[in-house]
Amino acid sequence: MRSLPKQSAFTLLELILVIAILVFVGALAVPSLYQTFSQQTIEKSADRVRVAMGKARVRAIESGDIYAVFFTEGGSWFNIAPFTSAKQQSSLAGSREEFAQQKLQSELESDLLPRGIRFAAGTVAIDARAAESLSSESGTASIRPILFYPDGTSQDASIILQNETGRFVEIQLRGLTGLSSVIRLAEEPTNR
Repeated sequence: MRSLPKQSAFTLLELILVIAILVFVGALAVPSLYQTFSQQTIEKSADRVRVAMGKARVRAIESGDIYAVFFTEGGSWFNIAPFTSAKQQSSLAGSREEFAQQKLQSELESDLLPRGIRFAAGTVAIDARAAESLSSESGTASIRPILFYPDGTSQDASIILQNETGRFVEIQLRGLTGLSSVIRLAEEPTNR
């Protein structure tokens, strides 16, 4: 009688143990990955708004007209346009926010922040030139403009973005230079 060679194999218990360990490690890793992706999304959104501010500054310098970055506080819409069209921007903002709330797709996605990101707060300093320009505008309470002047300056402004997990990023605009920067906030911002 010949003896059969002994074959090595995994038992069912060993396989279940390995799968349980993989599930446990995965359960620990997924929340961390989600937070990382969530932070990247809000930072990319802040960069989009910062770039829009830079474009508005350049367009104002090139055209010799006042340009503005319009945004809806509490919403996800923003746009760059000459400041003379502020009343038109109000109706555009309303329709774009409606698209976003109904989760409809549009070919104009560049003027919306990604889903789950919104403008949580915004403060815009009113200087003498802004007071003069804004006094002629009425009926645009739903949107907020940040003005960029032909000499390369702008209004001082601070915009705070928030994502659905409660993370915040601030975009600060320095009026004297018209340049903006993005700051990651560690906690919920206080009212300014």
